[in-house]
Formats: sequence, C-alpha cells, structure tokens
Amino acid sequence: MGWRSRVKINTAALIIAFLLGMLSLGFAGVAIYFTLLDHYPAHIAALITASMHALAALLVILVTRLVTTRSRAAPVSPPKQPQGIDDLENLLAALVSPELGRLIKQHPGKSVLITLLAGLAVGCNDETRSAAKKMYRRFFEEQE
Repeated sequence: MGWRSRVKINTAALIIAFLLGMLSLGFAGVAIYFTLLDHYPAHIAALITASMHALAALLVILVTRLVTTRSRAAPVSPPKQPQGIDDLENLLAALVSPELGRLIKQHPGKSVLITLLAGLAVGCNDETRSAAKKMYRRFFEEQE
C-alpha cells in the first residue's frame, strides 16, 4: 500500500472520528440540559449547559498550550521553603511545576479567571461541592 493510500485512509478515519466525537458532544449536551431541566428553569439550564461546554473548550485549549509550549530556559528546581511556612503551602509548592508557576506569573489575569470559573462551577452545586470535599479529605489523609 502506497503512502498516498495510507494518507487517504487516515484522513477519512480522522474525519469520521471527528464527526462522531462532535455528535457525542452534542448528545452529551442534550443529556446535561434535560438533567438540569428537572432542577432549573429552561433558560438557566441552557446557560449552564453552554457554560460547561465553554469551560471544557477552555480547558482543552489550556492543556494544549501547556503541552505544546516549549520551555526555552533550563528547568529550575523549586526554591526551598523556610521551615516556618505552613505545611499546606509546602505541599502546594511541591505540587506546582515550574512551568505552571511561570505560566501563572506571565498571565495572572487569566489564572485568576480560570480559578474563579472553577470555583464557581464547584460552588454552585451542592453535590459537586461535597464530592470535592471528599476528594480533598482523601488526598490529605493519604499524604500524612
């Protein structure tokens, strides 16, 4: 099989996969809308569904930029924290990679906006908030 044939087959497969993925996202949006319709008026359920799709798109773009951006400087080890700093701050400093810290310093407004939107998404729903609390409790119990 020649390379042109393989390119044609791969292109057709990618187009079909893209169309099926878009179709599944559409059905997921409709399912989310109907689920929210039980708890909220129609216009609020539509707004929440659209906001969730927009947040998902923003997260995909953010992750893509983080993955594709090449670091020009050599990786720098995180600075050692003084002994008097709180354990939570030490844990967060150890979890944040230098690349993410540099990105947050370069784009403080976008970082605050993403954090605010994530907090809004978790804070608006009691079930999501309780699930997040359980996850944090399990995470910090495992760290000890």
